[in-house]
Amino acid sequence: MNKKIYTQFSFILVLLGIFAISCSEPKVEELCGAIVKGKILNGKGIRQVSLQEITPGGMVLIDTCSLDMDGNFLLNGILKEKTFCVLRFEKGDVVLLVDTNSQFTLNINSDSIKNYTIENSLENEELKQLYMINNDFMIKSDELNKRFSSYTDAMLTEKVMEGIRNSFDSLQKEHQKAIKTYAGSLTNSMVPYFATTFLLPEPDLTFLSAVDKTLYPKFSSSKYAVQLHQKIEGLMKTAEGSLAPDIVLNDPFGKTVSLSGLRGKIVLVDFWASWCGPCRKENPSNVLLYNKYKNSGFEIFGVSLDDNRENWMDAINKDKLLWTHGSDLQKWNSPIVSLYGIEGIPYTVLVDKEGKIISKKLRGKELEMKLKEVFGF
Repeated sequence: MNKKIYTQFSFILVLLGIFAISCSEPKVEELCGAIVKGKILNGKGIRQVSLQEITPGGMVLIDTCSLDMDGNFLLNGILKEKTFCVLRFEKGDVVLLVDTNSQFTLNINSDSIKNYTIENSLENEELKQLYMINNDFMIKSDELNKRFSSYTDAMLTEKVMEGIRNSFDSLQKEHQKAIKTYAGSLTNSMVPYFATTFLLPEPDLTFLSAVDKTLYPKFSSSKYAVQLHQKIEGLMKTAEGSLAPDIVLNDPFGKTVSLSGLRGKIVLVDFWASWCGPCRKENPSNVLLYNKYKNSGFEIFGVSLDDNRENWMDAINKDKLLWTHGSDLQKWNSPIVSLYGIEGIPYTVLVDKEGKIISKKLRGKELEMKLKEVFGF
């Protein structure tokens, strides 16, 4: 399921683990490591705040504390490097960039969290500006959703549907352009690394390469810089026209299957999972296309990001997926995820008879049209 569209943080940069502890002394001048303090106004009912690191597997607690009578808080932790974190409390979240020896102050109105102020941290001001750009997109997106949700089925003609799609596509392009323009203006900040997470599900190799070229020499020891550098290498390996990296897995019965073993056929590599609702919705369409072209040299290689064999097999049987399947049952920890630069599913790669990549991210009508072009009918 797409980490940008379906969940705001599910698709954050792939990170290395980080060890964090809290210092025990209560006075600011005696604390070690990173210090984040602040005040929450209108915080009636808010009992605690916490500082948590954003990781691929979810949030990792760094420190937590209770608010005093006036809404003040003080959080403290030991970090190995500058780290993207979330200040979390009952009414919302604030994303922060916390260094090993950060000392900055936040002032938050719980009735209008997005208007928080921060002292003594230029990069966090930049991060806030990035979020304001994204928030503007979210507001406009909600407005479009409200506008079109009032339409009855009778009103949703093909022409109207096309207009709806065009409206959302235009808004998405506007959003992507704003993010890239702002992130591209920051030449001595780690904020552009976080900005790349707003560009899902369509990573822009040109933009990512520009960020890498500008910032990698300055932040090469950072896990975020290393991850982006490796991601770009992976994207280049899976660019259209490149030989698709081989995938070798076990099928549900323990038999080894591989992408290279399907040479001589047009292959749709379909990255999916039993738990992925949008993937399951695509399956009926894929079944129709498979039945139409299987006798003409078409094969689907279903690569599952499941971690439960029974659930995987049950989905295959229920959805009647009669093609090649494989999985290492490691979910997002599978090496194939980074190998193909996958940041959300469903995700597809169409491969020609020689094993070269024809196209990526084809679904539904687009996939149908491409296969019609490839097979001639």
